[in-house]
Amino acid sequence: MFKLKKYILGAVLCGLAACSKDNIQPPIDRATQPRSLGVFIENNYDLSLLSAALKKTGLYDTLVSNNAYTLFAPDNQAFGQIGISTIAQIEAMNTDSLREILKYHILRNRYFTNMLPLQLDMKYTTLADKPLYISLDITPLILNPSERQIAVNGSLMGIGAKRDVALANGVLHVIGRPFQLSSITVQEFIAADTSLSMFQAAMRQFGMWEDLKTKSPITVFVPNNDAFRKNGLTLEKITAMKPAEYKPATFSIYTLNMRSMRVFSTDGVMVSKTNVYGANIAVIDTVYGVSPNFQGYSAITSANVAVMKLQSGFWAENSDGPSSVGYYNGLAGSDHQCANGIAHIVTDLFLRPELMKR
Repeated sequence: MFKLKKYILGAVLCGLAACSKDNIQPPIDRATQPRSLGVFIENNYDLSLLSAALKKTGLYDTLVSNNAYTLFAPDNQAFGQIGISTIAQIEAMNTDSLREILKYHILRNRYFTNMLPLQLDMKYTTLADKPLYISLDITPLILNPSERQIAVNGSLMGIGAKRDVALANGVLHVIGRPFQLSSITVQEFIAADTSLSMFQAAMRQFGMWEDLKTKSPITVFVPNNDAFRKNGLTLEKITAMKPAEYKPATFSIYTLNMRSMRVFSTDGVMVSKTNVYGANIAVIDTVYGVSPNFQGYSAITSANVAVMKLQSGFWAENSDGPSSVGYYNGLAGSDHQCANGIAHIVTDLFLRPELMKR
């Protein structure tokens, strides 16, 4: 991933007039907010699904303890982004798996937003002992720093009262979507899903399959089987393709040419590359570029992946396939954090193979 020069946020985000300029952490107001993280969540209707999940997994006890934590809290609307809308659905989940996912939303110690460096992909280790990545919008002209866009593993942090909630034993930030975590490699993630079998076959046929296990970090946009079928491809046709007859980008575009990049769905406006239509492009080769785009401010309301082509020295809409492609099942198909990178499931091919012959 393109790393941006570190800056330190200069303004205290909580608007606390009593804080001196050199006080980088807002004080905890125990007089007005004496509740612990667990009790605050338990008494907040918008966090009822999270509360049920914490109690089911025993993590409620962790969040009422005296230890200090930072919690990235998906509210009920955020759970809805991945198809969870009832407590019954929470109760039906595997307890151990749910506990591991929830631990992935918790950091030890307090991290207020003004303590976060102004950069992309800052790594923090969670209670699950696995890293998550925080990116801040680097736009220099931000009138209200407390509304600076912040993305955590591709999930936007809320603004205003939804961030920097100081509580007796930590700080809470509401996020727009739960994090998605797999402890397996990108290769194993794809192999475990039968709806991705055609992409697996294409990666094998074009000699990239083993790289999905060994390269790190990588970002892979994975067309599902329906994406191949809508383009007239079957498993038999894929295995009959001769790589020498096709341009390298035909399938390497989905792996960003195996470049060492960790690109979340929110990173299109943050990656440091050529600016196109308000979004930035991750250049794949000398011809094609890919950019994740989204709409929304404190939560993503829609998202897609733009595919661009360099023509006469300028980036233009892709003429060898669609100009934009959606994620499978909305945002639920994006930002699957794996052991060696990120997998995004998409609903169309970026490039039409019949147009990519040499």
